[in-house]
Parts: sequence; structure tokens; C-alpha cells
Amino acid sequence: GRWPMEDPQGDADGGDSVVYDVGTHSDVTIGGGGAYGGGGDGIGSMQFFPSDYQEESGSGSTRGVSSHASSAYSMSAAEPPLLEELEINFSHIWAKTRAVLNPFKRLDPHLMDDTDLAGPLVFCLLLGSILLLTGKIHFGYIFGLGGVGCFGMWAVLNLMSDRGVDVSCIISVLGYCMLPIVLLAALSLVIPIRSVIGFACALLAVGWCTHSAALMFVKVLQMVEQRLLVAYPVAMLYTCFALLTLF
Repeated sequence: GRWPMEDPQGDADGGDSVVYDVGTHSDVTIGGGGAYGGGGDGIGSMQFFPSDYQEESGSGSTRGVSSHASSAYSMSAAEPPLLEELEINFSHIWAKTRAVLNPFKRLDPHLMDDTDLAGPLVFCLLLGSILLLTGKIHFGYIFGLGGVGCFGMWAVLNLMSDRGVDVSCIISVLGYCMLPIVLLAALSLVIPIRSVIGFACALLAVGWCTHSAALMFVKVLQMVEQRLLVAYPVAMLYTCFALLTLF
């Protein structure tokens, strides 16, 4: 626990040996030929003993590091998960996807209370990526047409409904119901899409998307009597996406 520091000149000249305890900063032990500077040429060997100082400073730094680590751990534990901060809920995304895949199933009227935008963004990117594999760079058309269509539907539904609807709900519904168009684009990788079978699949995909989106809008806004009026602009929008996939 001692830390000696010696001057080689002190031993050679026969000078004094001074022992200094760093723990107390005041106790000096004189060894060798007398008092410090009293014998020889005044150059001696000095020995430091920082054991006490190291123990005190070490314990203090350990306490400081432990307290800092505990406070940082408590702060990180209090923070919500990253997916929760981004409002991404995979269970809700899967529930809405199943509602689109099975449009004849009874729809929960509170399904669209959580209007997340993660699913629509993923489906739009997936559609653009599949079309990219066929040599069509349509990302700008997809997002541009989708943005214009969503704001158009928002204006129409707010004029038709007394309850009103947020634009985020419109984007969420139209984005999730684009899944059949994504499946149509994936089918174009397997079969020639510009054929009788391709056109038939495109009509089926447009009808599928229209039925699912109109059903969700009717359930959310309680517009049962205006279902056909809601389905018409929705069908026009998905027809444009089908034409992007075909041509």
C-alpha cells in the first residue's frame, strides 16, 4: 500500500531520506543523515505513502459512480419503449391487416380508433419496391396520388358526415386497404399482368380494396345509408393504383 519515490542522487551523495505520507499531507519521517537539508548537500530521497489517500479517494469515487449509475438506470427504466414513443403497435397493425384480408368478417367499430400510419407507410413502400422489381419507378406517383386522394376523401367525407373525421384516419384506412393492390403487384412478378387473367385480377383487387375501405368508413362514421356514395370515390382512387400496377 506504499508508493515510494526515490531520487537516485540522494543515495549516491549520502543525503537525507525524507518520507512523506500523502494520506496525512503533514507527517514527515526523517531518515538517513539527519534533518531534511541538514546533512550532505540537501538532496535526499523522498518516499510517498499515498495508501490512505488512495483508500479515501477510491471509496468516494466508487460511491459517486454507483450513485450516478443508479440514477441513470432509474431514468432509463422510467422512459417508455421506442416503439411506444413512435406509436407503432404490431398487434393493432396485424388486426387491421386481418380486417382487410377478410372483408366479410364483422368489423369492430373501434378498430380505427388507433390511427397509426406505420402500416400504410409500409404498404406504400412495399408496393413501390415490388413495382421496382418489374422495372417501374413509381414511388413519386404512389405517394403523390395517395396524398391527393387522402385529402380529397377527407374533404368529401367531412361534407357528407356530421361527425367529421381526421385526415390521419383517412390515411390509415386507405393505406391499410391498399393491401390487395400490393398483392396484385406481387402477382405481376409471376404471371403476365397485361392479359385477361391480369385484368380480371385487377378488377378483383379494386373491388376488394373498395369494399374494405367503404366498410371501415361506414362503421367509423356511421354512414350506412351513404355507403355507395362513399364507395364511388374510393373505387376511383384504387383504380388509379391498379392502372399504375398494370401499366
